[in-house]
Amino acid sequence: MKKGLKIAAIALGAILLLMLLLPFAFRGKIEKMVKTEGNKMLNAQFDFESLNISLFKNFPKASITLNDFYLKGIDEFKNDTLVKAGEVTAVINLFSLLGNSGYDVSKISIENTQIHAIVLPDGKVNWDIMKADSTTQTTTAETESPFKMQLKKFTASNVSIIYDDRQAGMYAEINKLDASCSGDLGSDRTTLNVEAETKEMTFKMGTIPFLSKANIYTKMDIDADLVNSKYTFKESEFRLNAIKAGIDGWVAMKDPAIDMDLKLNTSEVGFKEILSLIPAIYAKEFESVKTDGKATLSAYAKGTYQGDTLPQFDATLDVKNAMFRYPSLPAGVDQINIHANVKNPGGSADLTEITVSPFSFRLAGNPFSITASVKTPVSDPDFKAKAKGTLNLGMIKQVYPLENMELNGTVTANMQMAGRLSYAEKEQYDKFNAAGTIGLANMKLKMKDMPDVEIKKSLLTFTPKYLQLSETTVNIGKNDITADSRFENYMGYALKDKTLKGTLNIHSNHFNLNDFMTSDSTATATTSTTESGVLEIPKNIDFQMDANMKEVLFDKMIFNNMIGKMIIKDGKIDMKNLSMNTMGGTVVMNGYYSSQDVKKPKMNGIFRMNNINFAKAYKELDMVQKMAPVFENLKGTFSGNMSILTDLDETMSPVLNTMQGEGTLSTKDLNLSDVKTIDLIASALKKPSLKGVKVKDLTIDFTIKDGRVATKPFDIKMGEYNMNLSGTTGLDQTIDYSGKVKIPASAGKLTQLSTVDLKIRGTFTSPKVSLDTKSMAAQLTESAKSEAVKAIGKKLGLDSATTANTDSLKKKVTEKATEKVLDFLKKKIK
Repeated sequence: MKKGLKIAAIALGAILLLMLLLPFAFRGKIEKMVKTEGNKMLNAQFDFESLNISLFKNFPKASITLNDFYLKGIDEFKNDTLVKAGEVTAVINLFSLLGNSGYDVSKISIENTQIHAIVLPDGKVNWDIMKADSTTQTTTAETESPFKMQLKKFTASNVSIIYDDRQAGMYAEINKLDASCSGDLGSDRTTLNVEAETKEMTFKMGTIPFLSKANIYTKMDIDADLVNSKYTFKESEFRLNAIKAGIDGWVAMKDPAIDMDLKLNTSEVGFKEILSLIPAIYAKEFESVKTDGKATLSAYAKGTYQGDTLPQFDATLDVKNAMFRYPSLPAGVDQINIHANVKNPGGSADLTEITVSPFSFRLAGNPFSITASVKTPVSDPDFKAKAKGTLNLGMIKQVYPLENMELNGTVTANMQMAGRLSYAEKEQYDKFNAAGTIGLANMKLKMKDMPDVEIKKSLLTFTPKYLQLSETTVNIGKNDITADSRFENYMGYALKDKTLKGTLNIHSNHFNLNDFMTSDSTATATTSTTESGVLEIPKNIDFQMDANMKEVLFDKMIFNNMIGKMIIKDGKIDMKNLSMNTMGGTVVMNGYYSSQDVKKPKMNGIFRMNNINFAKAYKELDMVQKMAPVFENLKGTFSGNMSILTDLDETMSPVLNTMQGEGTLSTKDLNLSDVKTIDLIASALKKPSLKGVKVKDLTIDFTIKDGRVATKPFDIKMGEYNMNLSGTTGLDQTIDYSGKVKIPASAGKLTQLSTVDLKIRGTFTSPKVSLDTKSMAAQLTESAKSEAVKAIGKKLGLDSATTANTDSLKKKVTEKATEKVLDFLKKKIK
């Protein structure tokens, strides 16, 4: 007995050891095969971080897992990732690992995956990545893939999907999708058991949202004819928020078309279920909401979907004399009546018709009604719209549980419009009807962790040509901004995302831009910035704006009396003679800020500066701190001109190694006390009196390139001394300067030198000043030569006028010495 147990234990241990070692033996072979097959089949960038094989995870079958798998497009889709998956796992027959006849795949699972499907305006799709089959049937058989699909189950966990159809103007987003599908997918016909749920689904067509973060669940049995790719719904359960329904019919995949005959079965739908389609209500104590009234919902789709060709479909919602009320609140909303219909007879998406007539309700005794319809939405929207009624915003808290929020104010509406979009675009205003107003009065909004918002009065006036906004003052916390504006092509902007044109006049007493920028300490993003904090300028607006702002704060800078013109167009702001008081002086700017590439915004500016304080420029500008930290200890002001072109980072700060620029700075009165470099020069010259010297009339020309600031030679007069400097400083705050100091007559022994050459190295925080000893030695040698020649001249009897001219002296000494030598030789010969 003990011997048998021992043998069993040894055998079990050997099996476990084999299961641990086998994956290492086959990993390289399978990894190479996966990449080979992927590159053979796909016109795409395909790779993964690592491949793991496990014999335990799905024993008695083996698991092959690709970690951090991605699939990217090529050509126009080269910057778009089609699939990015944390894990992709295939379950295969264990014994197929040991043979050479291929691998039988029975299960595939994906986890933590993002899928981004795109249809371009020309109809090209980013998922068409399979290479064209140019081989014959015979060669295809010979090169059959080693992976054989005997799929029994597919699972997906935490999957996000974006479908962006730019041709049809449709957009869908699915988040947190969990799904499973089981059946014999290797057979000709099977029953598929499907179960799926997404926490959030958003769908819109054009600018019209149909679903917003809807919770969707489905469980169904599908008769799958895999040979003909036809799928018939046998039993199905479908839930959209609280709406429960079934789906009857079938779908057939006939590449590239999809045929269908589907009908929504909604026998259990009531008004409360319809109410769940409103995200704010569904998310807040929905189970306790009391409702009354009749509601019906019906929908079907029949025909072919291919490209921009749609099947015949119709979806209708009717609500009659309904109401809802939260039991914990004193009032409710009643007299709710809705008729909404979306239909298409089949064919072009342009045949779609959308009707809402009416959508009406009564809130706190005030009725409000909207009617709207749109035809030919793709080619030339033909629309009608009316809105009439009063909304007392202060009564919303009586009918809906507002948490950490106070809201007051009154909205009044009485407007109507009708016509085709082309009438407005072609300025055929006599054919276009638009009239009425929407007003807002005494609006106050208070929310936790948000600044208070107050609008005393605002009025929008509709005309066929333009939308007029009367002078409106908005107070946001301590910020105030007053605007009056006129917008043209507003219907094209609303219906077809066309360019909104307008003129704006902006006034403000105090506006702190930092309150509206994303900071590192919070995750809150405003509508005017991307998640990174970059200010993104819409590409579909064309505004002429005049600004007059008394105080503007941005980062550490304070601007006073900012006045100028700005043109906002094509994702860019052009600034024209934008003047402001800042850093103790004045600045006039011309240039632009561009977010056309939001990942790499640019700034191009020409600045005219007058009396800017050195120390304030250092304190308020990070660029100065990095590229010219010497400004910190300079006492005085400067003026000049500067042009700069640079990329900006996610905090809207210059990317200094991309900066290109040039300019001129001048100063009338500069105090150099406490400047380390000047102190070191004074020490090197043994002239402590040069420390703290004041400089007048200094002008510096400079260029900025490749992360370094280069200055042309410039003179600094330091008392009796005159210093000429030139060189470069870098982003790493290194210094590479050379200089010449002209020695005055009063310098004592140093007068033997006409100039002293300097080298300035090190960094701004630790500069190093050295004297150029070679140059000094050369000067002293030359001086010694001159003195020696003068002495010889005197001994030869040359007059003082001759010895004063060095070049003449050398010539005369040579001549006189030759003469003396000849005389000596004549005497000896005699």
